[in-house]
This record gives sequence, C-alpha cells and structure tokens, in this order.
Amino acid sequence: MLSFTQSSNSESDDKYAKASTKPNTMSKIITLATAEPTFQVYAGFLGLCTMAYYCLGGDLRRASSEDKLAYASCLAEGFGLLSLRIKIRRQSSVSGISAMTMVMYALVYLLRLAMVVPGELSLLYLDGWAIEVLQVASLLMVLDVVRSTLVTYRKSYQEDLDVMHVKYLVPSCVAVAVVLHPLFTQGHLYSMCWTTYLYMDCLALMPQVVMMTRGAGKVEAPVSHFVAATALSRVMDLSFWYYDFDLGAQGSMWGFNYSGWLIVFWHVVNLAIVADFMYYYVKARFSGNAMSQDLVLPY
Repeated sequence: MLSFTQSSNSESDDKYAKASTKPNTMSKIITLATAEPTFQVYAGFLGLCTMAYYCLGGDLRRASSEDKLAYASCLAEGFGLLSLRIKIRRQSSVSGISAMTMVMYALVYLLRLAMVVPGELSLLYLDGWAIEVLQVASLLMVLDVVRSTLVTYRKSYQEDLDVMHVKYLVPSCVAVAVVLHPLFTQGHLYSMCWTTYLYMDCLALMPQVVMMTRGAGKVEAPVSHFVAATALSRVMDLSFWYYDFDLGAQGSMWGFNYSGWLIVFWHVVNLAIVADFMYYYVKARFSGNAMSQDLVLPY
C-alpha cells in the first residue's frame, strides 16, 4: 500500500508538472486582450471615471440597488462591444457582425442618452450622471463598429446573411409604441418616445441572431462574446425593474399595474430571442471549450 501511494503521488506530481508547463488558455486571452490599444483606452477611461466618481464624493457601497444594476449592465454592454472592436482591429474584417444590429443599437443608445437623464446637474444625482458617462462610451464604440461594417471594411461585411433590415424594424417599433406604451408622469409624448427606445432595444439583437442561424453553423468567438455580454446586460436591466416595477397611479389601469408588466414582458421577449444561443454558449463554457474557440451551433 505504501509503495502504491508513493507511485501514485509521483505520477500525479509528474502530471501537474507537465500541466504547469502548458500555457493557460485564459491567461493567454487576458494577456492578448490587455495588450490591445482598444482595451487599454477603455480600461483607462474606466479608471478616470472611477477616480472622478470618488473625488466627487461617490461611494458605490452607498449606491442604490437600481444604480448598481445599471453599472453592471453598462459594463457588460461595454465589454461586449469591446470584444467586437478588438476583433475588427486584429482581423481588419467585420465578418459575422450584423450591421443592422449595430445600427439599431446606435439608435437605441442615442435615444437612451436623450430620454434617461438624471433630474438635474447636481452631486445628488452623481450615480445617475456616472451611468450616463458610461453609456456615452458604449455609444461611441457602437458608432465605430457601424462605421467599420458599412464603410471601412464593407467588403468583408456579409450583407447576404444580414436580412433583417432596420428600415422594417424601426418603423414597426415606432408604430407599436404609439399604440401600446407604459404611462410615465412626463406625459404621453415622453412615454411613446421611451417605449420606442425600449422596443428597439429588445429587438436589436434579432438581426444578429438571424445572421448567426444563416451562417455555416459557427459563430466567431468575439461575436459570441458580444451577444452573451449584451444578453447579460439585459438580464441586469430586467433585474432593475424588480425595484422600479411600480410606476405609480399613472402607470395603472383599473387597479392593474399595466405599465410595469408591459415593460417586464418586453424584457422577457428580449431574452427569449437569445435564449437558444445562450444555451449553447453556456454549454460550451461548461464543456471546457476555450474562450478563443468559435462557437458551434447545431443549425
């Protein structure tokens, strides 16, 4: 028994020694990502925002649960877009990226910045303004991706696979928002504009999902990370409405919280659009597939 144990320990030590000499996939990815100028710029931006936030008296520990969820949503969104920017820079190609989804998000982020503004320019709304600044970074990145897909690297854009056009999606969102919208204290015009933003946000990933299903069954790793990060961001948004579900008397009809349920319903629709993709994405992660490995979809 003693000699068997010693032999097993020796073999195990040899295995661990060999394993330790092999490069760790995750560490390689982190090293490559942090070496990217795009990542460095975004990391520097986050660092400056953090310094300014605390210098102005901010304290994340004292932030409300809604603000913490909004921060998490913005960061997940930002890192998803960052994945696309790194892919484009390294490959000089926009293959696999839906320009329609990017245009939709550009419109969504513009509307979001215009519609979801803190009450006033005051340190009392510091968390709200900090979230606005983070959203500006997302807008700039998505505009850059739009320029890359439609101008700079248009030759590599797979337009034949990107069949869900914004010229149909955006007017449909506006039309439905005019008829079916939650009610806010700011009035009907604000309510319709905010709902247009909500509907476009909930449907923005649909062109990307359709494009992936029409592909060759493989999704490039950066594109899959973008979709997964954006889906995670929208999970945070849905969680946000756990705290802001009740919009008050103006959001109810006949004693029923019509507005709150309508908002939650569309967030669930948003997640349902990517549910199938997320199943295979999470499955690939638990199966031990490398983060740099393309995602295989059984379509």
